[in-house]
Amino acid sequence: MRPSNTLLAAAALLALALSACDDRPSRSDGGREPVQIQQEAPPPVEEQPPAPAPEVRDPAPTPPTDTLPPEERSSEQSVQPESETLFY
Repeated sequence: MRPSNTLLAAAALLALALSACDDRPSRSDGGREPVQIQQEAPPPVEEQPPAPAPEVRDPAPTPPTDTLPPEERSSEQSVQPESETLFY
């Protein structure tokens, strides 16, 4: 790099560093009094009990377990997977 480019880069970095260190207040707040906010409580809300849920009826009831067909597989067949999928 040329010395002029180095000097220009150093000046730019110095300007950025000095602009970032601005600690002085931008305005004087000495003559102002702090504003106090008074929050009003919201009016009490009368809570109504929730409406009862409508009764749900199952359009197709499940058959009882004693009417299911019996398992016709042997114990050896019951432990065999139903597909050839390999799980790794």
